Amino acid sequence: MIAALVAPSWIAAGASACGTCSVGDPTLTIVGFEQPKGNRVRTSATLRHRSDRIGDPRVDELRLSEQRMELAGAYSPTDRVTLSLMMPLVHRMITEVNLAEANIWAPGDLELRARGVIWRDRKFAPRHLVSLIAGLEFATSSIEYDVNGVPLPLEFQAGTGSWDPIAGASYTMFSDPWSVYVSSVAIFPTTGIANTRAGNSFRQTVLGQFQPWKFLAFQVGAEFRIDGPGYIAGVRDPNTGGHITYGTVGIVGMPHEKILLHVTAAIPMIQRLDGSHEEGFAFTAGLVYEI
Repeated sequence: MIAALVAPSWIAAGASACGTCSVGDPTLTIVGFEQPKGNRVRTSATLRHRSDRIGDPRVDELRLSEQRMELAGAYSPTDRVTLSLMMPLVHRMITEVNLAEANIWAPGDLELRARGVIWRDRKFAPRHLVSLIAGLEFATSSIEYDVNGVPLPLEFQAGTGSWDPIAGASYTMFSDPWSVYVSSVAIFPTTGIANTRAGNSFRQTVLGQFQPWKFLAFQVGAEFRIDGPGYIAGVRDPNTGGHITYGTVGIVGMPHEKILLHVTAAIPMIQRLDGSHEEGFAFTAGLVYEI
């Protein structure tokens, strides 16, 4: 999900030591969108909410409500490379067709990413950045079992329990008070819990930001995702695969020279998901701290 933030202006006068000043650009950015600078360190805590409906009504329908707390950190050893690590804690409420409910609290899959700038128009305060992205999702999530000791379906799990490579590229344009971020990322899941394999996933993000003041920015964008079919023990899951497009709006702010706050809403605009599968409204809020 892509974020945005809010804050007051009284700290603007003291911003000479802030991370945006150190890279020569005043654009407010969250973890994953920032300009690399040698020894730059950022941490974040993000809350996410989403809903999902899978299966046929009155037959095998599952309704899912998920909340995630993601703790992340990013470190730039040089002015071209940023390493980030994210660990989620996941809560899932699943309601079955007979109204039975299941509550799951568990750690999710740890994610490591590296972002390297391969081209920029100038060294200090670049206006254009082109980067490559590589990463890996680790099989760190716990596994939930039924009363017979059989692993539950993926809908009842906090993660896939698989080792999933990540590859992609991004482009960023900074032209105060405007900025644009475009990224394309592909995830290639391997076999995970209960011999289940999720489909390959391609995700496209386009985000525009207008920052009328040093302490406040507004964002609007779109997120497109296309998924391949998933398989359970070699048999295709009919309710997996397809594509979906979200429209996103957000606000970004800086209440302190080292703190950003963000809020983003994502609304499904186009859904072409295979089988009986419908995704709902998603919401993100969080905090970024510049060390």
